[in-house]
Amino acid sequence: MPRGAAARGGDAELDAFLREFRVVTPLDHRDPRAARRPDVVAAWRRDPKQEAPWAYKDIGPVVSALHGGGVASPVAELRPLLTVKG
Repeated sequence: MPRGAAARGGDAELDAFLREFRVVTPLDHRDPRAARRPDVVAAWRRDPKQEAPWAYKDIGPVVSALHGGGVASPVAELRPLLTVKG
């Protein structure tokens, strides 16, 4: 998914993601002082949306296509633990 499309994604998905995972940024989006600045919170919300799991293509079909084309062979399945941006 292009980053612009991911950034315009649904707020409900982002809210569910934020409840489940700890997102560390300079701005504490739960701070009541931040809530008084909707412009700042809106700008902050764009970054996690761009890096959220739903913004990425499922790797299964990609690996299958590479294996089927004789380009690569799968050797392990990995699961991400964290995303670092910056």
